[in-house]
Amino acid sequence: MKRITLTTLFGIASVWGSAHAGTPITIGGSFDLSGPAAEVGKDSLLGVQYAVEVLNKRGGVLGQSVVLNYQDNGTNPQRASNQAASLVREGAVMLMAPQSSADTLAVSKTVSAKLKVPMCVSASGSEDITMKSFQPYVFSIAVNGYFQTRAMATRLAKMPYKRYAIVAADYAGARTNAVRFMELMKEMNPNVEFVIEEYPKLGAIDYTATINKILAAKPDYVFTSLYGSDLVTFSKQATAVGFFKQIDDRFIALYDESTLKSLGQFAPIGSDGGQFVPASYLATASPQSKEYVNQFKAKYGVVPSDWTTSAYECVMIWAQAATTAKTTDADAVMHAVESSDFKVIRGTLRFAKYDHQADTPMFIGRVDYSKELKQPVMTITDVIPGATLQPSEAVVMKARQSQ
Repeated sequence: MKRITLTTLFGIASVWGSAHAGTPITIGGSFDLSGPAAEVGKDSLLGVQYAVEVLNKRGGVLGQSVVLNYQDNGTNPQRASNQAASLVREGAVMLMAPQSSADTLAVSKTVSAKLKVPMCVSASGSEDITMKSFQPYVFSIAVNGYFQTRAMATRLAKMPYKRYAIVAADYAGARTNAVRFMELMKEMNPNVEFVIEEYPKLGAIDYTATINKILAAKPDYVFTSLYGSDLVTFSKQATAVGFFKQIDDRFIALYDESTLKSLGQFAPIGSDGGQFVPASYLATASPQSKEYVNQFKAKYGVVPSDWTTSAYECVMIWAQAATTAKTTDADAVMHAVESSDFKVIRGTLRFAKYDHQADTPMFIGRVDYSKELKQPVMTITDVIPGATLQPSEAVVMKARQSQ
């Protein structure tokens, strides 16, 4: 089907679809505002709140105001599912996915799929969400594990490193990412070997044993899928004992803006890193993205983090889909998601019909220190188009058949 390019239609005052004049449209979210994914959850909530504010200033959606109803799930899958179901019963016509992959998978299966409510994934990185455990009401703009590992493997496979160490939190999504990275590395460079795999628990507070085991294995390079507070804790402890110096900074992780800010003097300057939507890049990428960064900073005093911008874009994509569908009806909105081009802060995104995963780009660079900002930053060296990272339909179907 021919794709439809959407423009900004939020100011239209007509009343369409299932909404009623004067009745606000509710979107809901069970956010990880406490627990291991709290920092990501707080940043994501801020992005949704800002998006709702922007939408309402433009006239709302379908001529009606938008309201956000949310709760804190404590990074607990069962609680996230219960809360999401409650939010839908209270009238939410769209759900923001939680930030932890385990929470998102639970909500996707037990709420979004069963109650037929569109759910946008902005942060959860498990590829299982759109591949193995796909359901027709989920859509994702997160740079998932497949995209992340493919981008990093593509870069590292060209390097002279042979012996790799793997560090991932001990939960399904992180283990899937670790396995995918190893598979892709072997595919791209059959000479690599994995000398150690470490899977500390999610939310670990002491990484001493993991750090010592990695050093004892003497890897040429270390890959980790730790993120958020886990990555902050690991990096601080690793820096304190000279871990990064001992491995010559041959290390790569997802060092988003908020994680780098939290690390401060403990940031691994010189290490490699990936980001999803770096504000430093957006500030010069286009007039639209520059205006977004400047207006956000003027309001909150800080630049938007990767998680904040992704969550903001999720809401805007749903709003554009509802506008082109002329209704908040779930099936009509999902049809619009499948058949439309969406102009967002980071560019134009398209969703594959077979997995509802957007072709989001991946940003790779090196951790530096900015004297101007007085904090560590990521100097972006490579912008890898999402179209080159997206799994083929054959790869996705193979994953689903493996259940």
